[in-house]
Amino acid sequence: MTTSTRPTELTRPGEVALASVTDVDTVVDRARNRYAAAVVADTSGWADGDRRRLEDLGFRGGDARGAAIRTLDLTIADDGTPTRVLDNPALASLDGHHARFAERRGEIARYLPDVSVWTGIPARPTPEDWEDVRALLGSGAVFSVGPDAVLPDGWQRVESAGGVQLTGETIEGARDPEAIELTPDDVPEILELIARTKPGPFLPRTIELGRYVGIRREGRLIAMAGERLHPPGWTEISAVCTDAAFRGQGLGRRLVLDVAAGIRERGETPLMHAAAGNTGAIRLYQHLGFRLRDRGAPRFVQVP
Repeated sequence: MTTSTRPTELTRPGEVALASVTDVDTVVDRARNRYAAAVVADTSGWADGDRRRLEDLGFRGGDARGAAIRTLDLTIADDGTPTRVLDNPALASLDGHHARFAERRGEIARYLPDVSVWTGIPARPTPEDWEDVRALLGSGAVFSVGPDAVLPDGWQRVESAGGVQLTGETIEGARDPEAIELTPDDVPEILELIARTKPGPFLPRTIELGRYVGIRREGRLIAMAGERLHPPGWTEISAVCTDAAFRGQGLGRRLVLDVAAGIRERGETPLMHAAAGNTGAIRLYQHLGFRLRDRGAPRFVQVP
């Protein structure tokens, strides 16, 4: 964990801001926007009204040094669960575990073009952030933004069926005896399976993002699943697909649980994303124990 004394320095998940009575609102806003872990305020000598203002912002009092210290835990989401970092899982991943795969300009980060299509931008982008998006992605690029982002003039939304996010706090997983570890040597066959089943984008280096497993029958890859986004404490299960000739045998379910078991062994929690219209997959994931997370519908924007 790192600590920042100025709100402009908050650029990575896990940082902590130190607030004073004169700038606490600014610090809290900046910390929320940049996915800091917490804000800490020492209220020694503060007026009671200022302390109440901190409580209105969600600060809680007291640590070992006395009741003068107030802390605001920014990992807590609106529903009370420690999932706020999942509001922007791409940015949290690229600022942390997947930093080696990042291309950056200012506060904007995207995955290398042959690794993943995800881009991470702050929750409430500044005018400078929008210009950095334009410079990094280029005209015509499409990316997702959160519900709090205000689009500049000339930037247009792109119609999309949208997607959902599911979290697996109760998922334990189970290793599957038939699952095999996939390697970069398997990428040509993986891309063929992806082309047949269309679970979503999979690029030549996507396999480097985490552990991928598959099932073969008569030497042919017929089902797979693996790890993609990796925000702090979480790992996304992605690329879940089964060849049409082998569906109905529970292979996707088995591979999801195998990947989840590996995630749990690292002390992390699995999450998933699914297209809103893919009701069959959503029902399967919910049957396994994943829960739908209400975080507002994602919006897709095209760079002018």
